[in-house]
Amino acid sequence: MSIRFGLLVAGLVSAALLPAQLLTRQDSHKVSSGYAFVSPMASNHSFLITNTGEIVKKWTGSAAGAVAVKMLPNGNILRMEATTNNYFPGAVGMGGAGLLEEIDGAGRVVWTYTLSNDRYLHHHDFHVMPNGNLLLVAWERRSPTEARAAGRNPDKISPDGVWSEAVLEVKPTRPAGGEIVWEWHVWDHLVQDFDASKNNFGRVTGNAAKLDINFIGPGQNPALTANWLHINSIDYHAERDEILLGSRLLSEIWVIPHSPDRNGDLLYRWGNPQVYRMGAPGDQKLFFQHNAHWIPAGYPGEGRILILNNGVGRGYTSADELEPPANYFREPNRPFGPAQPAWTVGEKFGSTFFTQVAGSVQRMPNGNTVLGLSNAARAVEVTPEGEIVWDMNLSIGETGGFSYRVPRLESSHPGLAGTPFYRPAPTVLHAASRQLTPLAPGLLVDIETSDGAWSITDANGRTFPLASGSRQVLPASLAAGPARLTGATTALDVRVDEVSPGLFSVAGTGAGVGLILAVVPTNAGVRVVPASSPLAAAASLLLLYGTGLRGRNVVVSIGGVPAPVSAVSEVAGAPGVDMIAVLGGAVTQRSGEVVVTVDGRRSNAVLLKSRD
Repeated sequence: MSIRFGLLVAGLVSAALLPAQLLTRQDSHKVSSGYAFVSPMASNHSFLITNTGEIVKKWTGSAAGAVAVKMLPNGNILRMEATTNNYFPGAVGMGGAGLLEEIDGAGRVVWTYTLSNDRYLHHHDFHVMPNGNLLLVAWERRSPTEARAAGRNPDKISPDGVWSEAVLEVKPTRPAGGEIVWEWHVWDHLVQDFDASKNNFGRVTGNAAKLDINFIGPGQNPALTANWLHINSIDYHAERDEILLGSRLLSEIWVIPHSPDRNGDLLYRWGNPQVYRMGAPGDQKLFFQHNAHWIPAGYPGEGRILILNNGVGRGYTSADELEPPANYFREPNRPFGPAQPAWTVGEKFGSTFFTQVAGSVQRMPNGNTVLGLSNAARAVEVTPEGEIVWDMNLSIGETGGFSYRVPRLESSHPGLAGTPFYRPAPTVLHAASRQLTPLAPGLLVDIETSDGAWSITDANGRTFPLASGSRQVLPASLAAGPARLTGATTALDVRVDEVSPGLFSVAGTGAGVGLILAVVPTNAGVRVVPASSPLAAAASLLLLYGTGLRGRNVVVSIGGVPAPVSAVSEVAGAPGVDMIAVLGGAVTQRSGEVVVTVDGRRSNAVLLKSRD
């Protein structure tokens, strides 16, 4: 039996008729634009609220209890809602759901899917894949007999057995139901050294690809509680075809393959090496974490993993940014790296910056990070330097209370298209690398939009008008930090860094053969030829062209080998374009990738071809 909580009403709400939230801090020139998307679990509503706490849109459901709630690109809402399932006692209070409902902007339920039976219960989270399929996290009920057959110590088996975990890919069939087209089960990737008579008996120490069925997280009593792993987040990396999972009770995140040509064992894990006996309590880095996900492409830190580290037992909650090793490399007899997060914030705010359960974390285009502190009914935005620039109390008013997550929807979210809240965002590309990168003072950028009157407001609140046209040189006096580019009708949050190097390529794409010229001495003086010309072998200088290269420590490598830099200068008559002169000689005899590093920040790589 399931209880359906359909969304009945959706519409605009007059902010004047509803109480605003208590806003304790807002630095308007540093905080990200957009809206908080709040779904209190004690309410049957979801809200879109401004940075100042005004409710501008409200969706009304027939019952409370939503867990993950997400807006789709088409503007519909996808809600996880509770079902009654006696096979998983107490699950609703632990993040159990079972019912998914998609509701359009008019409040109509357009699709439902239930995963709540004697074997499975959908819980905590889901992810919508690029092909429209959904990845669901599901508890998988295993009986005491099955647990013993898998080598589980009988002292660690509750009367309800063991709630293992599965990931199921569901292809929706409308208006109701779906087809499971792919599945992954923890139960297929176990190891244990307790019972030698079982098939999965083996070495546990250092066996990072398998999960020890007898490891129990701190503070758990498995003889009383079947819930063993408690996965609370899922994400998908389409380019690598991999899935990221977070196990709260083991204080670990896992990366698993989705592609069928790999066996499904764990590719990477981080947070608590005690689980595979490669560390001590002091090596634990995660403490009952939530919302682990890859930072999307185009956002500062893209490709890294961002985690809300609840810090249970540690005393404070933090946002941790993790850069896994290349190809998930692990040194022999060592736990997976890195030893520490690449970036973290939270400790300096003390014990009041804390949520024991639930919570969310999100990177914004300007480099800031938004955290939802669920137990505290609080949402904050923090700069990379650790400054809180937005702090909202969500404990009061109609939107008040515990929300599983508090995501921010950018004004350019496609789901807001066609509403008064939508603002199309221009594409701002580094003129050389052709990438969505942090900006820098003096940088040459291309703004791809028809909105021609531009200005930029920096982290100090200063606004600089920019010339008309799509190619802009940013002011040299811009302050580093969050900034906002504003046109006549559109705006974009951006991050200004001290440096942002990039190299031009012949194709104009930022990739392939670089725009590199060779200076060749001749009897008549010098001759400038393409670096791919056979004459380039005799060059005394190589000239590399880019933007964001001047004024700091510049290092050039060709094929991974350092190359001597003669000078770095502006190209006369071409504002924002820089040139690096690299001494020739032996350098011109080889081919390879050319990379410029400015104050430790790498440019895009272009190719040097020393001869045709």
